Amino acid sequence: MKKVDIIPSINMERLNCLFGILIALLTVCLGCDTKPKGPSNLSVGKSKLVDSGLALEAVKHLEKAVQEEEKKVEPRALLLLAYSHGLADNSARSHGVEAEYKNQRAQRIAALTEAEMKAILQTLNNPSRIRKSGLQVLVDKGTPAAALLLESLVKGRYPGLHESFTEMLFQIGSAGLPLILEALSAAATPSPVKAKLVRVIADIGDEQAIDALKSLQQTTMDAGLTMEINTTLYQLGEAAYKDAILAGLGDSDVAVRRAAAKAMVTIRDVPPETLIAGLKDSDAAAVTDLVKALAMHRDTAAVEPLLAVLTGELSKTPKQAAIDTLEIYAANKLAKTLARDVTTLLTDGKVSDANSRLHLVLLLKREPLRKQILATNSVYQLESKLYEYYQKTEQSEQVKTTLSQLLELLSR
Repeated sequence: MKKVDIIPSINMERLNCLFGILIALLTVCLGCDTKPKGPSNLSVGKSKLVDSGLALEAVKHLEKAVQEEEKKVEPRALLLLAYSHGLADNSARSHGVEAEYKNQRAQRIAALTEAEMKAILQTLNNPSRIRKSGLQVLVDKGTPAAALLLESLVKGRYPGLHESFTEMLFQIGSAGLPLILEALSAAATPSPVKAKLVRVIADIGDEQAIDALKSLQQTTMDAGLTMEINTTLYQLGEAAYKDAILAGLGDSDVAVRRAAAKAMVTIRDVPPETLIAGLKDSDAAAVTDLVKALAMHRDTAAVEPLLAVLTGELSKTPKQAAIDTLEIYAANKLAKTLARDVTTLLTDGKVSDANSRLHLVLLLKREPLRKQILATNSVYQLESKLYEYYQKTEQSEQVKTTLSQLLELLSR
């Protein structure tokens, strides 16, 4: 009988090929399994630091991230921010690692690269609880950071930090002055940025900038920038610019008026009537600075015009400034009947704008005004008038809420 094979014949070459493919697939799969699962130390550390402000926890993850990550710029920048925030919020001290954090911070600031500084700015561009301590890192870096701050201002980078940049340049101080003067002379620097930098120079107060400012003044065609230079030169000791600055309060160019008004807190012996006349300006920014100046250059004749600002059509900012200045006047006995005058304005029905009435009540809530109400209550009965107005007349819920708070304070 002929023998029959139970197992069919198989092409051995094809079989070997299939085994090879299977082994290769297994190798790839096993290789995938060797990678760590879950979020990386970099992402966990960044979240703990930026989102939660937990510096000590962040440091543990970011130290590992510096070792693990192929690209070192972001983890190194974040680790420096973590050390800085741990020192700023005192958590490093409370956990006994303050000396270590100070040492690490100093070493890393010394080695800080431009790429890492840019990573820091990118991280801090959005508001967070680590912003203040993070920006201090760049201030402590000094001149190299000043160059980056100026470049960012000129090119409009990191707009959320622009207001902080000018303060940081001031803190860096005279060390950054050559770079600031270079940016001022550059044609690529926008005029608004030049105006900010001129103010920074005024704050630094370094007389070495005088010649450069005078040179810029002779070449610029921007009237507002010229006035900014005038005010800075005055602050640097060039008293001859005083008359030009005072004249700027009446200029037709609003940028000139704003620059002149901002300088009034630094000008000596300003005639109060000049400031009072400027309160009629239609520009809220100029009026705000003039109101602030009247807190320094005080005159009883300013009380009524300041009340006019409080009840006028300008925005909230000058009204708030008027409250602050009038409080100073009341505290210094320059407006002895202010509480009575404000109460009369509020209760006689002539102030139709609810926002203006709200600011009148906010002024009455200030302590010197409350003292006037209580001290003269037997004569003017202001408290009862305010209560009656609250009960029968005022319709705005916001004003009524604030008025209720005032009445509660008076009853204590």
